[in-house]
Amino acid sequence: MKNKLYLGWDIGGANTKVCVFDQNFIIINLHTKNIKVWDNFSDIKLFFKYISNIYKNYEIYNFITITAESCDNFIDRKHGITNILKNCLNHIIGNKLYYTNTNEFVDYNSAINKTEKLFSTNWMLTSKFLNSKNNIDLIIDIGSTTTDIIFKDMHIGSNINDYMRLVNKTLLYQGVVRTPLSMMTDNVLYKGNNISLVNEVFATTGDIFNLNDDIDFSKLDYLGSDNLQFTKVNSFTRLARIIGLDYKESEREYLIVLSRYFKELFISKIIENIKIIFSNKIDDITISAIGEGRFLIEEISYKCGVKYLLIEDIDDVTIKNIDKDKVYTNMTSALAVMNFINK
Repeated sequence: MKNKLYLGWDIGGANTKVCVFDQNFIIINLHTKNIKVWDNFSDIKLFFKYISNIYKNYEIYNFITITAESCDNFIDRKHGITNILKNCLNHIIGNKLYYTNTNEFVDYNSAINKTEKLFSTNWMLTSKFLNSKNNIDLIIDIGSTTTDIIFKDMHIGSNINDYMRLVNKTLLYQGVVRTPLSMMTDNVLYKGNNISLVNEVFATTGDIFNLNDDIDFSKLDYLGSDNLQFTKVNSFTRLARIIGLDYKESEREYLIVLSRYFKELFISKIIENIKIIFSNKIDDITISAIGEGRFLIEEISYKCGVKYLLIEDIDDVTIKNIDKDKVYTNMTSALAVMNFINK
């Protein structure tokens, strides 16, 4: 008789994450892959096959949440969900259930006939997790591309799609790796000069957090906007380009100052949305964070004037033989299984 494994999948447009639980619901492994679904959709099929091959000798139960349907290689979100569902069916081994916006897990036949219920559901898993905790009021999920601001008892119907969440300020299209810096502001101060940015994708937020030593890209498979690695020199070079310069060592300290400005701007945009959501009444809230940008929680808390708790001090999941930070950085994949357990 085969041992059981429970796999939580978070299939995103830029990253796919798989959290593996053993039959006692202990987290024993976590896989992540930077897959640009809009650029080469076939890569996701290869990743599905890769994971399936690793665990082919187990009885597998998969719990899947999807956000990649918004990628612009698809005609619309229904087309995106349909294509992803068919690839899950054909290339992921084991039993498969898909998470819906009605807080249910459904099989393939139900999912393919009600694709609109599967649009961008991963934040809803975080919402369910938050509502089960008494000591926090808000979780900020800061990813590579977007930031989800999820508060206690958040109404699903009022935030049913990306449009409504953008209206309600609960979705901010800003992440710690992929956001072009020229989309964050039009002008910056550099050496005392007010400079208009070059409106090209020359540099991204990944360069900012690389230069500020917030993210160790040597452990990740991301490439910069020029398809080169996130070395310090490459990040300086890309940052210089958005103000019309070639990188020289003499510009180094000035560019570091500029990178710090962009980091502050990034944080301020999150705080602005939080204040709008809570109508500036934030004195008594306690916040936490998950995702690749969760390292920002202390600064956000300090600048907001609110308390914070690290997610590892709140969560009671058991993790064995893997880096806990990796789990909490990619937590939505774990929450897919945890939601099922709680049900």
